[in-house]
Amino acid sequence: MLGSKSKSGLAEAKSDGKPEAKGSGKPEGKGSGRPEPKSNGKGTPPTPKGETPPTPKGERPRKPAVPKANAAYSTPPSAPRPADKSPRSSDRKSPKGATRITTTTPPPPEKPGKVAKPSQELQAQLDAVQEELKKAMGQLVEKEEEKGKVLEELECAKKVADEANAKLKEALDVKSRAVEDEKSNAVELEQVSIDSANTKEDELRRKLKTMQSQQESDAAALHSTVEQLEKARYELADAIDAKNWALSQADDAMRASEVNTQKIELLNAEVERLKGLLDSEVESKSKEAAEEIGKLEAENSTLKLELEKGKLAEKRVIELEGVVEQLRVDVANAKKECSKSDELVEEWKKKAQLLEFQLDEADQSIILKGKSLDSVMEELDETSTLLQNKESEAAVLQDNVRSLEEEVARLKEDIDLSSERLDAAEKEAADLSAEVEGLRLKLQAVEEEKMEALNNDELASSEIATLTEQKNELAKELEASKDEVEKVKKAMEGLASALHEMSAESREAQEKYLIKQEEIERARAQVDELNMSLQNAKESYEVMLDEVNYEKVCLKKSVERMEAEAKNVSDEWQSKEQSFVNSIRKSEEEVVAIKAQMDKYLAVVNEKETENAELLEKMNHLEAQLMEANKTSEEAKAETSQWKDKLLDKENELQNIKQENEDLQAKESAAFEKIKELSSLVPNAKDGARNGSNKEDDNDNGGCEDDEPVVVVAKMWENSKVTDYDSSKEKENDGESEVDLESNKGETTLDSNGLQSTKINNGSTSPTKQQQKKKPLLKKFGGLLKKRSQT
Repeated sequence: MLGSKSKSGLAEAKSDGKPEAKGSGKPEGKGSGRPEPKSNGKGTPPTPKGETPPTPKGERPRKPAVPKANAAYSTPPSAPRPADKSPRSSDRKSPKGATRITTTTPPPPEKPGKVAKPSQELQAQLDAVQEELKKAMGQLVEKEEEKGKVLEELECAKKVADEANAKLKEALDVKSRAVEDEKSNAVELEQVSIDSANTKEDELRRKLKTMQSQQESDAAALHSTVEQLEKARYELADAIDAKNWALSQADDAMRASEVNTQKIELLNAEVERLKGLLDSEVESKSKEAAEEIGKLEAENSTLKLELEKGKLAEKRVIELEGVVEQLRVDVANAKKECSKSDELVEEWKKKAQLLEFQLDEADQSIILKGKSLDSVMEELDETSTLLQNKESEAAVLQDNVRSLEEEVARLKEDIDLSSERLDAAEKEAADLSAEVEGLRLKLQAVEEEKMEALNNDELASSEIATLTEQKNELAKELEASKDEVEKVKKAMEGLASALHEMSAESREAQEKYLIKQEEIERARAQVDELNMSLQNAKESYEVMLDEVNYEKVCLKKSVERMEAEAKNVSDEWQSKEQSFVNSIRKSEEEVVAIKAQMDKYLAVVNEKETENAELLEKMNHLEAQLMEANKTSEEAKAETSQWKDKLLDKENELQNIKQENEDLQAKESAAFEKIKELSSLVPNAKDGARNGSNKEDDNDNGGCEDDEPVVVVAKMWENSKVTDYDSSKEKENDGESEVDLESNKGETTLDSNGLQSTKINNGSTSPTKQQQKKKPLLKKFGGLLKKRSQT
């Protein structure tokens, strides 16, 4: 499924309507000079088992490169951002460089083809990783089947152990029932013996009551002897019962020990078989763990290489960010220059505003691109964190493998210890069997001693029987004597002699009784010694039984502990296998998610590339417009410099005119003074004409004087005509209305008096010549101002 998804994603990525690279003339995967990877039947190189697909940080899966003809404006389908933006950054720099320095170096056209080759290798690696994942899944299924078989074998072993435990429980139940039955039988026998003893005691008491009337002392002695003999019987009966019970317990213990030895042998065989299975499984798992460690090390090496590539890509991204910042600085400088050109040229304000709006839009697009770059950088950081997480997971897996190896070693040590303990237990069982045999011999000796004691008891009982017979005879004799007492009342002497004889016989009987009592005490001492020996044997047997039971419990606990450890080991293996399966599933899901993200990123990259292409076209258009605007601004600057020169010339002319006007005003004031003098001379001349001839002479002279202001006025009129003619020529040559206005203003200011206007025009004859002389100097001064403005 993963392979089909990746192939479909590649097919969709390739079907974006962009041509593939055909200029190299070489098949894919052979252009980099590397050895061609071996194929598994689908054109993908093999990767080690259980390997998760690497997630490259700096590089994305790429499409084939476009032809060289379209490399300047078309974007490669899946090349990384550093490779996409390096030529564009140079294209963005080129317009400004063209304005300043017309020679720029074009980007190398062979770069996209070189960038596309590692993308093809990465895609081949991804396909190989997918196939290896499928193989790893198949191997996991096989391992699960093997695990099921091993679990079935373990269940069979558990069943056998459960059956053995059930048999042990049944044997213990039988043993407890037998012990209870023996106890109940012993209690019943004791009760029967007690009942019989009670009946015998009642009978003896009755007999003694009858004999008390005849001979209380003999009856009391006989009664005490009877009680002592009954106590001895009871003690003997108790000793016999204890002996039988001890023998039965010893037989049961022997049987149980034999059964336990058989079970221990069976358990040893099962433990050895389980040891063999565990050793084989541990060896296989250790081999698999070693293989997985090697694979993980290979993956780590590949991931390190990819991290180095990602670092190089990050360095490229940082360089591109520096280029972008330079472009922003250039754009800011262009804005400043545009603002300066707008301040200098008012006619181009509207076009400059449009250009500013377009530049703002370009800035916004650049900001959006910067944001997209930031988002891409964040995504790259996320992928780097994912890679770090994968590395940490690989380290955790290595730690788990190491812990598993340590656990396997510990289990081996525990198994060795358990085997040593089993050997020690077997040795102890052999020692116990030897001790049991010694105890059997001791029991046989004790039984022989008991037989001897029983024989002695039988002798004592025979003697007691003779005594009882004698007692009965005495009782019969007493009864006969009672019968004869009535008959032999008269023969007191005979009775006295008989009494003396009876007393002698009673003394003899007492002596015999004392002798028998001493023998009975000796027999009691022997019985006490036998009881002590029996008690010691019982205690020793009980100690032995307790030890045997303790060893049984220890063996059971060890067996249960081994079973629990086997269960724990199997559970741990199951949990670890489940964790491995879950980790593989998670890695597969992550691979699917990463592929989906890669597809999304490819789509986003394609969209961004198209947007970048459009923005490049817009930027080229804007750069062309900026070129035109720069040309127009230069032309405008040249025109403004020319106009400045002309204005400077006109300002110099105006200053000269002002100076001439001042001179003319001074002359006008002098002329007014002369006119006033002449006007004062005119009435004096009229008075002289009235007075005579002398006055005629005076009139002639006065006429001459009158002619002088008239001549001056005529000359001023002619000069005004000349100045008007010169000013009209200057108007035709310069074509400025401002100078005409100023000249008209000057004329209108002087029109208030005709004399004044004539004087101004008369005074303006000399500045025309001076202006003709000063024009080359003004032109030189204007040229210097132009150079300064251009610098």
